[in-house]
Amino acid sequence: MTIFDLAAADPASPAWNDIWQQSCHQGTCDPASAALLPWLAQTCASFTPRSREQAMCLAGFIAVDATDADRAVHAGDIATLRALATECLPTASSDEMFVHLQQAVLGLDGDEVWGKELDRVLDGEVDVECPECGEETLVDLTDPAISPGLSSPVAVRVHAEAVGAGRDAVATAVTRLFGRTRCPDCDADVPLVSPEPG
Repeated sequence: MTIFDLAAADPASPAWNDIWQQSCHQGTCDPASAALLPWLAQTCASFTPRSREQAMCLAGFIAVDATDADRAVHAGDIATLRALATECLPTASSDEMFVHLQQAVLGLDGDEVWGKELDRVLDGEVDVECPECGEETLVDLTDPAISPGLSSPVAVRVHAEAVGAGRDAVATAVTRLFGRTRCPDCDADVPLVSPEPG
């Protein structure tokens, strides 16, 4: 049996780790991995929402790093995978997995920023560069000096999903990541992350 046969037969199979390692390296997926999208769509459809979580995360990373041509070729499979990932959100196994699944959906949507970086919500801190003076500061997301906000459509969307799913801690963290603070050097009002279109 190939690793794909083993993985398809069991969502908890160690074969999934091998597929991850062959597909993605240091946060970037080989564009050739886009060829796995049809297999992932077919395989994950046979798994329960809870058991397909890790595979959905892999699909999101593969899709966001796929070329535009491959995304067009596999548009139907990407749409199927997006629906499967969205179906996982209400029953996500943890707050952390909920964020990873949201990130996967954004990756399947082709969001090249938050399809890779939404999990910054989980880091607890963020590097912020002041656009006025260039001062760089590591900001703790629990810092009471942060003015919570939702500075982009993506922020509004993921916050609404978290609220709707009863993930209050995630919703709060999103408002803080997409909030504002004061530069400790020049006192300018600074967004923690750059607002992204879309």
